[in-house]
Amino acid sequence: MADEEDEKVQKDPRVEEAKVAIREEIAKQRVVTDREIKVRLETRFFPWVTGRGMMQLLESEEVEKHGYAGRRRTGGGMTEKYYSLKDVSYDEIRDLIQLKREVSGGIVAILTGEAAAGAHAEDLFDEVFETLGFKIHGRDVSKFNGKEIKGEVGKEPGNLDFVVERDNVVYGVDVKNWIRYEADTREEVRRKVRFALELGTQPFIIARYLDQDTIYTEINAKGGIAYRYVRLLVPEIFESLAVRAKELLGYPMLATDKFPDYSVKWVEKLHLDNLERLKRKQV
Repeated sequence: MADEEDEKVQKDPRVEEAKVAIREEIAKQRVVTDREIKVRLETRFFPWVTGRGMMQLLESEEVEKHGYAGRRRTGGGMTEKYYSLKDVSYDEIRDLIQLKREVSGGIVAILTGEAAAGAHAEDLFDEVFETLGFKIHGRDVSKFNGKEIKGEVGKEPGNLDFVVERDNVVYGVDVKNWIRYEADTREEVRRKVRFALELGTQPFIIARYLDQDTIYTEINAKGGIAYRYVRLLVPEIFESLAVRAKELLGYPMLATDKFPDYSVKWVEKLHLDNLERLKRKQV
């Protein structure tokens, strides 16, 4: 049975399409990181489909993996694996690897450091909700209106980034300003939707990236709404890093301390459309 499943994966037409796209993108960029190729192709393929395609290209030796030959930095988070088409020597791409390593390291630092980009994104959406007239009942919420999120064995109680209300609709909101997105990442979305439902609120998942299938089956199908805002949000002070990350890694990024007006209007549109749907259900 396992062999049959493996064979299905091997012959998956989407993986075959992804392999073509991967080869084309690597030829264009000369060398890529694992995260880079998945982000560059995320509007066309699920990241895990791209990952399978890359593994098959490595197995067939159409793509070669390069390590980093320079001096290692202490600490984790640094990219050490780079991929090029077959027969490209390390010397040809050494300088580009160094540049990509420095920039990806910078992104990791602002995603995980003390001034984490996740907290920055939450602050931006706090301002968005206030601007649009939402009542913010709380941040980092685990209890609301007599209900609380159920604990998980061996873990701290979960929470949601916000509970907000407008027009008598109460949302349990979670913001995910992530660049990494894989098949197992979807479990975090499921958890946050469950948390919102346990608090008696309507799930509202806000994320840089969500695959369409998860939006439909894990959010919309459970009564929630989603906003996929596409660009990784970082403080304005990191403008130069955002530009370099876009140029070198294809990361969609926005260095800002204020959410763009058109995005604020989109959040309002999501709420108003949701309000209309709820009213139609009551008729």
